[in-house]
Amino acid sequence: MMSKGVKTWLKINALAILIGIVGGLGAIIFRQMIGFFQNIFFNILLPHVTYMVGGYNLGIIILPAIGGLIVGPIINKVAPETKGHGVPEVLEAVTMKGGNIRARVAAIKIIVSSLTIGSGGSVGREGPIAQIGSSFGSFLGQRFNLEESYRKLLVVCGLSAGISGTFMAPLGGALFGIEVIYSGVAPYDIIPVLLSSVVGMFVTAEVFGMAPAFILPTYRFSNPLELAYFIPFGLFFGVLSIVWTHGLYKFEDFFDDLHIPEWVKPGIGGLITGFLGMFFVGYGILGTGYEGLEQAIAGNLPLKLLLLLGIVKFLSTSITIGSGSSGGIFAPSLYMGGMIGGALGLLMVNLPFASSEPFVYTLVGMAALFAGAARAPLTCVIMLPEMSANYYLFPPLMLACATSYFTNTIYSKDSIYTLKLRRRGVNISKTVSPLHLVYVNDVMTPMERVVTVKPDTPVSVVNFMIWETEHTGFPVVDDSGYYGMIRMEDIYHIPDNEKEHIASKTVAKKTLPKVFPTDNIYSVMEKMNEKEHEILPVLDPLDEDRIIGVISDSDVLHAFSIGTDKMRLFE
Repeated sequence: MMSKGVKTWLKINALAILIGIVGGLGAIIFRQMIGFFQNIFFNILLPHVTYMVGGYNLGIIILPAIGGLIVGPIINKVAPETKGHGVPEVLEAVTMKGGNIRARVAAIKIIVSSLTIGSGGSVGREGPIAQIGSSFGSFLGQRFNLEESYRKLLVVCGLSAGISGTFMAPLGGALFGIEVIYSGVAPYDIIPVLLSSVVGMFVTAEVFGMAPAFILPTYRFSNPLELAYFIPFGLFFGVLSIVWTHGLYKFEDFFDDLHIPEWVKPGIGGLITGFLGMFFVGYGILGTGYEGLEQAIAGNLPLKLLLLLGIVKFLSTSITIGSGSSGGIFAPSLYMGGMIGGALGLLMVNLPFASSEPFVYTLVGMAALFAGAARAPLTCVIMLPEMSANYYLFPPLMLACATSYFTNTIYSKDSIYTLKLRRRGVNISKTVSPLHLVYVNDVMTPMERVVTVKPDTPVSVVNFMIWETEHTGFPVVDDSGYYGMIRMEDIYHIPDNEKEHIASKTVAKKTLPKVFPTDNIYSVMEKMNEKEHEILPVLDPLDEDRIIGVISDSDVLHAFSIGTDKMRLFE
């Protein structure tokens, strides 16, 4: 007879394999649809709107604008959560919504993101495919009625499968899911994520092959002294990652302040992006940008053009996403980091002991910028060698990514993903605490089991009840309603000879922090710690004047034990 834990483990891993298959298929469909729309916009439509002026094709300007005008109404009317780069929505679903994502999100995300990229929007594939894979993971979790912790795990599996299939980087895809989305998982939880990631890559490889994303010239790390340059290099990109993170949302603020219909804004953003891209056709300003990165890695771009392309990509991506279109920021981050890193490399190659290969600085710049912006140094250290099939890059990557991450965390409160949520009033903790997995209604004491006092009960009686029951407070209630909580700290300063003459309702406090049944215990603990509260009332969310129970510090301790069990795959 198999134990319940083994059966659960087998079930979760079987679902993880299924998610890997679907995540890989999703990556295939997504990339094929991007190609389909690129063919429509650039091979079929563009010849009909071509108008050459001074060597520039003005017809290119309207292609992203048309795409934006198609995408805008779909996003705003059907699935608003598909707006933007996708990963923050997955992060919110895992940490705040119990791993629940609407089933329609995957289908809509494929359509709007492939339209955005195919028409020339300056965004990447990773955010959309992450949301697509995560949606299927959430669907299976809900379909099989799994516990919240398992639903969250399957969401991470779906994200990792999609990332792995998109970039042919199974270990990097798994680390992305764990490091960016679900920090603090138990060791056994990593196994399903790895399974999904590997399966997702092999499914995608059946169509697109196993070739790495970038082909590098021959490079072998040989001189340890050249590593010294990658520390200031990483510090520079840490600062640049802060500029990129906050700059992106400045453009979002700009478009939010425009008093025009929301569905029109992606069209305006597309028009501006098309204008910028018109001057740099073939350099990757429009779309994901990989053709431009390949030229930078090959050393075909001069210093001034590298700097200019990095700046223009920052503008075009910020405008595309800020205006409300759909797409990822991973590829644009690689592009900006690669261009700026390549430019710095051309300046650094002649320094004493520095690497004489400029493309090394291009690759390390790609990783360092995203490591700081996304707070994902391990992902970048592993994924870039996987994407380029060159593992001699590990030493410079480790130094640059670590220093970039360190710089960003010192001077910026959020990653490029969590800042989007914080701006909406959603605060995401980077570490998953067991208390995030337990809710008030799991551990609170309901009113039928709570000792209460009447409004006219003398304080002296309450004082005796505290010492007799060892409770630190009681709700003051009668048939007419809830008067507040009377606690030990509310009455200890009252002289003993006066306590007999003071009614409980005159001392009871109704201004304590509000706690509701659906709050997670981590948030309750924070409220308790603010003023060292030992007991708080639990209120009816539909009628905040009605108390339905209490929660104490001992309940929080009990919740920690429950949450720790939920974090483990074996039970």
